[in-house]
Amino acid sequence: MTTVNWTTLRDEFPTLDRWTYLDTARKTVPPRCQEQAMQAYCRDIRETAGADAWSAVNVAETREAMARLLGAKPAEIAFTKNTTEGLNIAAHAFDLRPGDNIVLTDMEHVANVWVWKHWESRGVEIRYAKNRGGRLPLEAFAEQMDERTRVVSTAYITYGNGYRVNLPELGAACGRLGARLVVDGVQAAGILAAPLHSLGADIVAIGTHKNLFGLTGLGLLYCREELVDEIRAPFLKAPVARGSVQASAHLNSQFDYVRTAHRFEGGNPNFLGIRVLRSSAAFIESIGLHNIEGRVRELSTYCMAQLKAAGLPVLTPEPWAERAHIISFSAPEAAGLMDVLREKHRVIVNVKDGAIRVSMSFFNNEADIDRLLAALRQERGS
Repeated sequence: MTTVNWTTLRDEFPTLDRWTYLDTARKTVPPRCQEQAMQAYCRDIRETAGADAWSAVNVAETREAMARLLGAKPAEIAFTKNTTEGLNIAAHAFDLRPGDNIVLTDMEHVANVWVWKHWESRGVEIRYAKNRGGRLPLEAFAEQMDERTRVVSTAYITYGNGYRVNLPELGAACGRLGARLVVDGVQAAGILAAPLHSLGADIVAIGTHKNLFGLTGLGLLYCREELVDEIRAPFLKAPVARGSVQASAHLNSQFDYVRTAHRFEGGNPNFLGIRVLRSSAAFIESIGLHNIEGRVRELSTYCMAQLKAAGLPVLTPEPWAERAHIISFSAPEAAGLMDVLREKHRVIVNVKDGAIRVSMSFFNNEADIDRLLAALRQERGS
C-alpha cells in the first residue's frame, strides 16, 4: 500500500469542518471535485450549448473509467438510476418456471426483496437463507438451495450490521447448480478493492451516491459479458449483433444502448450525474482502492475496539473478511440517541434494525471516532 496523506485528502470534504460524519452507508458527503464537476457542466451548457455536457463521448469515457475502477469491461457496465433499478432488471431477466425457486436472505434491504415478489404469483418459490448470529456463511445459503434453484440474490455487504458475504465461495456453489448469482453491491463499491470480475457474480447492482461520490439518481449495473445477450425482459431492447450496421450507426450517439453491451439503458442518460461520476472516478483512482480499503480497515477496527472498550455490544463480526466499513452496536433507545448525537454533538450516525449503525470512509480519522465515543459516554453518564 503506497503512502497517502489522509489529512490532505480530508480537506477535500468541506462538510467535515462542521460535522463528524459517520453515515456513509446512507449517503456520502461530497468532495470538492463533485462541486467542480457540476459547475463545469453548467458552464459548458452556458458557453458551448452543451457540446461536452450532453456528449455521448463523455458517457462512453465515464463508462470506461468506472469499468477500470471497479474491475470490469466497459461492455459489462450499464448506467441505471440506482441500485433498485439494477435489481429490478435482474428480477425480470430470467426465464423461471413454476416449481423453480429463488433464494434471498433474511438480512436484505427491502429493495432486494420486493423486486422478486412478483414471481410468487407465477408459482416460483422465494426462500430465505437464515443468518447465524448476524452471519451468512455458505451453509445458510446451501440449506435453501437445490436443483430447482435458479437465482440466488444477496447483498455483498449487508445494510444493517455490515456482514460481508463470501461471494466467490457462493458464486462457485451457484455455478455447480446452474443458478445465477445477483448481488446488491452498493455498500461495497468504493470501499473494497476486489474487482467485480473476481466475485463470481452474474449481475451486480450499484448506486453511485455512497462511496463512489456520485449523485443520487445514478447507478451502475454490472452484467457478466457472457450473459448480456441471454437476458430477456419486455422492457429491454433485443440484442443487436456486435459490429453490425445497426450497432455501428449509433457508436457515437447518446442512444448507444442499442448496441449489445449496453442494452439495459434507454433514452437520455443522467448527463449531470455521469459528468460528476467521471470526476469522482478520477479522484478515487488517484488514491487507489487498495489504499482506501486499507484505511477503512484501520478505522473500522479502531472503532470496533473503542466501542467494545466502552462496554457497548458490537453486532458486526470482527474478522475483516466478514465486514467492511459498517459497525453496528446496540444501545438503549437508539433512535432517540441518534437524534441527540446529531443535534447536540454534531455527530451523524444512523439506526438500522434497532441498532446504531456507524459507517466510515477514508476521509474519516480516529478523532471522529473519539468524538463519537465521547458523546456516547456523556449521554450514558459514564
